[in-house]
Amino acid sequence: MESIAYELCKDSSIKSFRVGNEQQDVLVVDNFLEGAESLKQVAVNGSNFSCSDSFYPGVRMPVPQAYIIAIVKNLGYFIENFFHLEVRKIKSVTSRFSIVTTPPHELELRQRIPHFDAPSRKGLAVVHYLQSFPSMGTALYRHKPTGFEYVDESRYLDYVNSINQRYPTEGDYPEGYINGPTDQFEEVISFDAVFNRLLMYRGTSLHSGKIGKDYSFDPNPATGRLTVTSFFEFN
Repeated sequence: MESIAYELCKDSSIKSFRVGNEQQDVLVVDNFLEGAESLKQVAVNGSNFSCSDSFYPGVRMPVPQAYIIAIVKNLGYFIENFFHLEVRKIKSVTSRFSIVTTPPHELELRQRIPHFDAPSRKGLAVVHYLQSFPSMGTALYRHKPTGFEYVDESRYLDYVNSINQRYPTEGDYPEGYINGPTDQFEEVISFDAVFNRLLMYRGTSLHSGKIGKDYSFDPNPATGRLTVTSFFEFN
Protein backbone atom coordinates (compact mmCIF):
# COMPACT_ATOMS: atom_id res chain seq x y z
CA MET A 1 0.00 0.00 0.00
CA GLU A 2 1.26 3.44 -0.91
CA SER A 3 2.24 5.51 2.12
CA ILE A 4 0.21 8.63 2.78
CA ALA A 5 1.83 12.03 3.23
CA TYR A 6 -0.16 13.68 6.00
CA GLU A 7 1.66 17.01 5.84
CA LEU A 8 -0.12 20.22 4.91
CA CYS A 9 0.33 21.05 1.22
CA LYS A 10 2.98 23.67 0.59
CA ASP A 11 0.51 25.65 -1.53
CA SER A 12 -2.39 25.29 0.89
CA SER A 13 -4.68 28.29 1.42
CA ILE A 14 -6.23 28.72 4.87
CA LYS A 15 -9.00 31.27 5.37
CA SER A 16 -11.13 31.97 8.43
CA PHE A 17 -14.59 33.53 8.31
CA ARG A 18 -17.28 34.67 10.68
CA VAL A 19 -20.52 34.42 8.78
CA GLY A 20 -24.17 35.35 9.14
CA ASN A 21 -26.02 37.47 11.65
CA GLU A 22 -24.62 35.39 14.49
CA GLN A 23 -21.04 35.39 13.20
CA GLN A 24 -20.49 31.65 13.07
CA ASP A 25 -16.87 30.49 12.81
CA VAL A 26 -15.82 28.72 9.61
CA LEU A 27 -12.33 27.63 8.53
CA VAL A 28 -11.71 26.79 4.86
CA VAL A 29 -8.52 25.03 3.78
CA ASP A 30 -7.86 24.53 0.07
CA ASN A 31 -5.17 22.01 -0.91
CA PHE A 32 -5.23 20.59 2.59
CA LEU A 33 -3.30 17.33 2.52
CA GLU A 34 -0.22 16.36 0.52
CA GLY A 35 -1.40 12.77 0.37
CA ALA A 36 -5.04 13.40 -0.51
CA GLU A 37 -4.93 11.17 -3.59
CA SER A 38 -3.39 8.32 -1.60
CA LEU A 39 -5.97 8.81 1.14
CA LYS A 40 -8.73 8.55 -1.45
CA GLN A 41 -7.15 5.35 -2.74
CA VAL A 42 -7.52 3.82 0.73
CA ALA A 43 -11.26 4.31 0.38
CA VAL A 44 -11.28 3.01 -3.20
CA ASN A 45 -9.38 -0.13 -2.21
CA GLY A 46 -11.38 -0.63 0.98
CA SER A 47 -14.11 -3.22 1.18
CA ASN A 48 -15.82 -2.37 4.46
CA PHE A 49 -18.14 0.52 3.62
CA SER A 50 -21.43 -0.06 5.42
CA CYS A 51 -24.68 1.75 6.16
CA SER A 52 -24.22 4.43 8.75
CA ASP A 53 -25.39 3.81 12.31
CA SER A 54 -26.04 7.54 12.68
CA PHE A 55 -28.40 9.70 10.63
CA TYR A 56 -25.80 10.19 7.90
CA PRO A 57 -27.63 9.44 4.61
CA GLY A 58 -25.20 6.94 3.15
CA VAL A 59 -22.33 4.53 3.75
CA ARG A 60 -19.18 5.01 5.79
CA MET A 61 -15.82 3.42 6.52
CA PRO A 62 -13.13 4.09 9.17
CA VAL A 63 -10.16 6.29 8.25
CA PRO A 64 -6.54 5.67 9.31
CA GLN A 65 -5.82 6.94 12.82
CA ALA A 66 -2.94 8.97 11.39
CA TYR A 67 -5.45 11.10 9.49
CA ILE A 68 -7.06 12.29 12.74
CA ILE A 69 -3.63 13.13 14.15
CA ALA A 70 -2.85 15.08 10.96
CA ILE A 71 -5.90 17.33 11.39
CA VAL A 72 -4.79 18.24 14.89
CA LYS A 73 -1.14 18.67 13.90
CA ASN A 74 -1.83 20.74 10.79
CA LEU A 75 -4.71 22.83 12.11
CA GLY A 76 -4.08 22.90 15.85
CA TYR A 77 -3.10 26.57 15.71
CA PHE A 78 -6.49 27.50 14.27
CA ILE A 79 -8.39 25.20 16.62
CA GLU A 80 -6.86 27.08 19.54
CA ASN A 81 -6.60 30.63 18.21
CA PHE A 82 -9.68 30.87 16.00
CA PHE A 83 -12.16 28.47 17.62
CA HIS A 84 -10.61 28.98 21.10
CA LEU A 85 -10.64 25.29 21.99
CA GLU A 86 -7.62 23.59 23.56
CA VAL A 87 -6.12 20.68 21.66
CA ARG A 88 -5.01 19.04 24.90
CA LYS A 89 -8.68 18.93 25.97
CA ILE A 90 -9.90 16.80 23.05
CA LYS A 91 -12.30 14.29 24.63
CA SER A 92 -13.32 12.17 21.65
CA VAL A 93 -13.06 12.03 17.87
CA THR A 94 -15.07 10.22 15.22
CA SER A 95 -13.83 10.23 11.63
CA ARG A 96 -15.13 8.26 8.63
CA PHE A 97 -14.93 8.07 4.88
CA SER A 98 -18.48 8.94 3.84
CA ILE A 99 -20.52 8.67 0.63
CA VAL A 100 -24.09 9.99 0.25
CA THR A 101 -26.16 7.12 -1.18
CA THR A 102 -29.68 7.55 0.24
CA PRO A 103 -32.22 8.60 -2.42
CA PRO A 104 -34.47 11.59 -1.58
CA HIS A 105 -37.68 9.61 -1.03
CA GLU A 106 -36.05 7.49 1.70
CA LEU A 107 -34.85 10.39 3.88
CA GLU A 108 -35.94 11.01 7.45
CA LEU A 109 -37.06 14.53 8.36
CA ARG A 110 -33.75 15.52 9.94
CA GLN A 111 -31.95 14.48 6.73
CA ARG A 112 -34.16 16.82 4.68
CA ILE A 113 -33.46 20.00 6.66
CA PRO A 114 -30.33 21.67 8.07
CA HIS A 115 -29.12 20.08 11.28
CA PHE A 116 -26.62 20.59 14.08
CA ASP A 117 -24.23 17.82 15.13
CA ALA A 118 -24.43 18.40 18.89
CA PRO A 119 -25.82 21.22 21.07
CA SER A 120 -22.41 21.96 22.59
CA ARG A 121 -20.18 24.88 21.69
CA LYS A 122 -17.23 22.58 22.44
CA GLY A 123 -17.57 20.47 19.31
CA LEU A 124 -16.03 20.93 15.86
CA ALA A 125 -17.29 19.37 12.63
CA VAL A 126 -14.87 18.75 9.76
CA VAL A 127 -15.66 17.89 6.13
CA HIS A 128 -12.80 17.00 3.77
CA TYR A 129 -13.79 16.59 0.11
CA LEU A 130 -12.04 13.81 -1.80
CA GLN A 131 -14.01 14.34 -5.00
CA SER A 132 -15.01 17.54 -6.81
CA PHE A 133 -18.68 18.09 -7.57
CA PRO A 134 -19.56 21.47 -9.12
CA SER A 135 -22.61 23.11 -7.51
CA MET A 136 -22.54 20.59 -4.65
CA GLY A 137 -20.89 20.91 -1.27
CA THR A 138 -21.93 22.19 2.16
CA ALA A 139 -24.07 25.15 3.23
CA LEU A 140 -24.80 26.90 6.54
CA TYR A 141 -28.33 28.07 7.23
CA ARG A 142 -30.53 30.37 9.30
CA HIS A 143 -33.83 29.07 10.70
CA LYS A 144 -36.29 31.81 9.74
CA PRO A 145 -38.94 31.44 12.49
CA THR A 146 -36.38 31.68 15.31
CA GLY A 147 -33.50 33.46 13.58
CA PHE A 148 -31.16 30.76 14.90
CA GLU A 149 -27.97 30.07 12.95
CA TYR A 150 -26.76 27.72 15.66
CA VAL A 151 -28.46 25.53 18.25
CA ASP A 152 -26.88 25.04 21.66
CA GLU A 153 -28.33 23.72 24.92
CA SER A 154 -30.16 26.98 25.65
CA ARG A 155 -31.89 26.96 22.24
CA TYR A 156 -32.52 23.26 21.80
CA LEU A 157 -36.13 23.02 23.03
CA ASP A 158 -37.28 26.18 21.24
CA TYR A 159 -35.77 24.93 17.98
CA VAL A 160 -37.13 21.39 18.23
CA ASN A 161 -40.61 22.66 19.15
CA SER A 162 -40.61 24.99 16.15
CA ILE A 163 -39.57 22.18 13.80
CA ASN A 164 -42.19 19.80 15.20
CA GLN A 165 -44.91 22.41 14.77
CA ARG A 166 -43.95 23.00 11.13
CA TYR A 167 -43.52 19.31 10.23
CA PRO A 168 -45.99 17.35 12.43
CA THR A 169 -46.43 14.39 10.04
CA GLU A 170 -44.57 12.76 7.15
CA GLY A 171 -47.03 14.37 4.77
CA ASP A 172 -45.67 17.76 5.84
CA TYR A 173 -42.01 16.89 5.25
CA PRO A 174 -40.12 18.87 2.57
CA GLU A 175 -39.15 17.00 -0.57
CA GLY A 176 -35.68 15.49 -0.66
CA TYR A 177 -32.43 17.19 0.25
CA ILE A 178 -32.40 20.90 0.97
CA ASN A 179 -30.44 22.79 -1.65
CA GLY A 180 -30.97 26.50 -1.12
CA PRO A 181 -33.57 28.68 0.64
CA THR A 182 -37.00 27.37 1.69
CA ASP A 183 -39.97 28.77 3.62
CA GLN A 184 -38.22 27.72 6.86
CA PHE A 185 -34.51 28.16 6.11
CA GLU A 186 -32.30 30.80 4.55
CA GLU A 187 -28.87 29.94 3.20
CA VAL A 188 -26.16 31.95 4.98
CA ILE A 189 -23.16 30.77 2.96
CA SER A 190 -22.21 27.74 0.87
CA PHE A 191 -18.95 26.10 -0.12
CA ASP A 192 -18.47 23.95 -3.21
CA ALA A 193 -17.17 20.40 -3.06
CA VAL A 194 -13.62 20.84 -4.39
CA PHE A 195 -11.07 18.03 -4.20
CA ASN A 196 -8.83 18.36 -1.12
CA ARG A 197 -10.84 21.24 0.37
CA LEU A 198 -11.48 21.00 4.11
CA LEU A 199 -14.19 22.85 6.05
CA MET A 200 -14.22 23.19 9.83
CA TYR A 201 -17.10 24.74 11.79
CA ARG A 202 -18.78 24.38 15.16
CA GLY A 203 -21.07 21.41 15.56
CA THR A 204 -23.83 23.74 16.74
CA SER A 205 -24.02 25.53 13.37
CA LEU A 206 -27.08 24.68 11.29
CA HIS A 207 -25.72 23.09 8.15
CA SER A 208 -26.45 20.58 5.41
CA GLY A 209 -24.74 18.90 2.53
CA LYS A 210 -25.71 20.31 -0.87
CA ILE A 211 -26.89 17.37 -2.97
CA GLY A 212 -27.79 18.24 -6.55
CA LYS A 213 -31.06 17.06 -8.10
CA ASP A 214 -29.13 15.24 -10.83
CA TYR A 215 -26.80 13.41 -8.43
CA SER A 216 -26.81 9.66 -9.11
CA PHE A 217 -26.13 8.52 -5.49
CA ASP A 218 -23.12 6.63 -6.78
CA PRO A 219 -21.74 4.34 -4.01
CA ASN A 220 -18.36 3.93 -5.73
CA PRO A 221 -15.66 5.81 -3.72
CA ALA A 222 -13.73 6.42 -6.94
CA THR A 223 -16.57 8.39 -8.55
CA GLY A 224 -19.18 9.13 -5.85
CA ARG A 225 -19.46 12.05 -3.41
CA LEU A 226 -16.58 10.89 -1.22
CA THR A 227 -15.68 12.91 1.85
CA VAL A 228 -14.05 12.36 5.20
CA THR A 229 -16.40 13.61 7.91
CA SER A 230 -15.04 14.09 11.41
CA PHE A 231 -16.30 15.39 14.73
CA PHE A 232 -14.11 16.52 17.62
CA GLU A 233 -15.47 16.93 21.16
CA PHE A 234 -13.58 18.95 23.75
CA ASN A 235 -13.73 19.13 27.54
